Amino acid sequence: MPAKKKTELIESTEVLPVDKPESSALSEVGQIMQSAIAQNASIDTLERVMSLYEQSQSIVARQQFNEAFARFQQEMPVVKKSKSAAFNTKSGGRMEYSYASIDDVVAAVQPVLHRYGLSYWFEQQQNGPSITITCNLGHVSGHSICNTATGPVDNTGNKSPLQQIGSTVTYLKRQTLVGILGVACTDDDTDGYVPDMNGDTQPQTQAHYPDADFQRHLSEWRASIESGKQSADRIIRKIKSKAPPTPQQVQQLKAIQPRGH
Repeated sequence: MPAKKKTELIESTEVLPVDKPESSALSEVGQIMQSAIAQNASIDTLERVMSLYEQSQSIVARQQFNEAFARFQQEMPVVKKSKSAAFNTKSGGRMEYSYASIDDVVAAVQPVLHRYGLSYWFEQQQNGPSITITCNLGHVSGHSICNTATGPVDNTGNKSPLQQIGSTVTYLKRQTLVGILGVACTDDDTDGYVPDMNGDTQPQTQAHYPDADFQRHLSEWRASIESGKQSADRIIRKIKSKAPPTPQQVQQLKAIQPRGH
């Protein structure tokens, strides 16, 4: 028997009609244009009238954009961070954080944008080691605004040259889109590039505090605990701010007691 075809139902998002406000300026310019044509006005006169007409249309388009964007902001969702990443610190520790990928942002805002006749698109330029991304936000009326950001190629990790460019482009697209929309993301973003490339966001095991560093500071910590200047728990908290200590390291510190105990 032939395999059954899987049918996917896609729910369409209704786009609200554009409300074209009454504009006396447009009406008056149209009448002037018709009158000028009827009176066989000169080309210069017609060009001046046409320029005035285009300016009036631009004003109305900007008004329609502002109204649509205001409606979008009233319904603007908060973007939840669904991705996590980790990287090695210069001290040899490990830092982990969560972030909202561009897919998270798009999935949250696109239905609301389309509902009010808004859309976005990107422009990309590369000048040597730097990449510039411009995010344009436009309305069906014709008015648009833009947000531009520039950053160096992301050469962190073991990325190939194309992956380095892709990581930077993805990061800048997310930042410019979030910036132009004023979208709020849950939790705080971490400065620097986020690995949106495939394979860069695999779960990673957080490294423990380097034992070489622990042994180097142990005599200092021992003297501090024995003199009563610091407790073992306080030193453990300091270590955790850089990387998780091993159970053996915690045990060694807790075994140290202040003098007189």
